[in-house]
Amino acid sequence: MRDQEGAPLADKSHDYRLPKNVTPHRYEIRLTPDLTAFTFAGEENVSVKINEPTAEVVLNALELEILSVSAEQSGKSLSGRAELEAAKERAHLKFAEPLAPGDWTLKIAFRGILNDKLHGFYRSQYQDSEGKTHTVATTQFESTDARRAFPCWDEPELKASYRVTLVVDANLAAISNAGIESERALGANKKEVVFRETIKMSTYLVAFIIGEFEATEPADAGTPLRIVHVPGKRELASWARKIGVFSLKFFADYYGLKYPGDKLDLVAIPDFASGAMENLGAITFRETALMADEHSASRAELERVADVVSHENAHMWFGDLVTMRWWNGIWLNEAFATFMEMLAVDAWKPEWKRWESFSVSRAAAMAVDATQHTFDRIRGPQP
Repeated sequence: MRDQEGAPLADKSHDYRLPKNVTPHRYEIRLTPDLTAFTFAGEENVSVKINEPTAEVVLNALELEILSVSAEQSGKSLSGRAELEAAKERAHLKFAEPLAPGDWTLKIAFRGILNDKLHGFYRSQYQDSEGKTHTVATTQFESTDARRAFPCWDEPELKASYRVTLVVDANLAAISNAGIESERALGANKKEVVFRETIKMSTYLVAFIIGEFEATEPADAGTPLRIVHVPGKRELASWARKIGVFSLKFFADYYGLKYPGDKLDLVAIPDFASGAMENLGAITFRETALMADEHSASRAELERVADVVSHENAHMWFGDLVTMRWWNGIWLNEAFATFMEMLAVDAWKPEWKRWESFSVSRAAAMAVDATQHTFDRIRGPQP
């Protein structure tokens, strides 16, 4: 690439891309959130491959305090220390001697905050019918906010599997990407919930959700599918459940591939910045994009729920199973999911004529594309 004067531009990719001398392939993550103090404690064992000798491992971390670091291989253990580089959202794990090429396990203890920014590992609050305030903890990692929840290689092509454990108050529900493998009571009115290991996927698709949630009975969508919501809103779940089941089966048939997870929860979050987020197995939604009374809601409201649910379900394959290598490919990820949502909703409700209304909704873009200004920008400067 060249600047306006024709001089070559310096390659600054190293300013934001992680080095490839170390690559992860499996995370074991244990988190203990405190919904009163709005903090969390974490431990992780990350199985990595050292591709060339190095005494420094660089990964992403932001708004975390790293308490201890070690590297283990075949009974050998090396202690390390962490230096945080907040400007580049990185942690540098430094060891007294180089780690030899091969498979190693990095053990990291850390702590962080449940922020109020609607991204990363954050807190969300709502009031019940009696005016009492309740707090939930949830995640929104796309595009680069998994690093706020655990130290990680927070780039989409660096996929790994995840085995998550959440330690929560005994009265709370805990949800992650995979189904529950085991659950046991701990002291101090706590419980430990261990989830099954996920497929290999990008960090931005990992999810942890904790709170006083309720869930519908699992429906058969080729995999168990539930609608998860705060108490008192069960009557608003049936519409999303219907299109959720239909669209997941539709996509499995259309793609010719089974759904890649072991269950699917569609989770309504009280405070959510986007319409929805396609976390594998635990899709999070703004409440209004998932919950609707099918008997009293307007046609537009019902269409929105159907569209958004279908869109996110399409992502379970195109986006989650197959992922763009870098964020400059996000347009294709989203554009194809938008196309697929229309395909599924039109098959479900052909009387809605969604392709016609879809075309009308895109007419404004076509009008802009037809202007002289667009033509001039495409043509570029003329001699």
